[in-house]
Amino acid sequence: MIYSIGQLAKKTNISIRTLRYYDEIGLLKPAKVADSGYRYYSNEEIRVLRHITALKELGFTLASIKDLLSTGKDAQEDRWRAYLEFELAAIAEEKQRLAEMEMLLQTARHAFEMNGQVESEDIFLFIRALRSPAEIRDKFLAQNFADHEIEIIKSLPDLSANDPRSMEWAKLVRKVKEHIHEPPSSDISRQLAAQIVELSLEWFHQDEALLDKYWSMIRPEEGKETKVFGMDAEVMDRIDLLVDGYLKHEQEEAENGGKSS
Repeated sequence: MIYSIGQLAKKTNISIRTLRYYDEIGLLKPAKVADSGYRYYSNEEIRVLRHITALKELGFTLASIKDLLSTGKDAQEDRWRAYLEFELAAIAEEKQRLAEMEMLLQTARHAFEMNGQVESEDIFLFIRALRSPAEIRDKFLAQNFADHEIEIIKSLPDLSANDPRSMEWAKLVRKVKEHIHEPPSSDISRQLAAQIVELSLEWFHQDEALLDKYWSMIRPEEGKETKVFGMDAEVMDRIDLLVDGYLKHEQEEAENGGKSS
């Protein structure tokens, strides 16, 4: 059966413009071209067109499709293998790029909630952190913590992950900064301290010794950048002040309650 270019376009849902382009680049030639210039296609061209469409769905470029279709049958197996491996490698690379981009955006989102803005320096800091070899962190942990402690530390909220705990921590740090001049004995200060204590103990599996050890190790050295984003000296000092005041108040309450009973 013979089809005009318009009939073929309607049958295959491929535009006339695309079919003409395929003809121009030698990808799909019509079975016949009339003296008037009209193109006509047979069932064989429909078969080839479906093959082209299928290969495009696999991610093949028009150039690679043309090369593959024009290759002799004996060499097609090697071409198929080469093209499939190339496409799979390209997809793996793109997946890796998208995964890194997602982690970077998650980190920026949490940083924004923490600070109300994201500085360009922060973005470059996130990129360096994401691209730093995992071996460096693993070596540091192995040198300073026991195996069971490392397991707990690696389970802590990660700003680069889509973890609800990360957002909870980011918003909590934001409140600490917003109320940094509030008296430690105020209601809001005690509420913040209670949240910090509750979350910290939960995330560190009630291991207070490990919590104190980790907290001291992430404290930034004087004149150097923070070791954990958002945990600069001012914020950490404020959290220490809030928690110490809260724990002292709780102890006094417990003692007074004991005396009363």
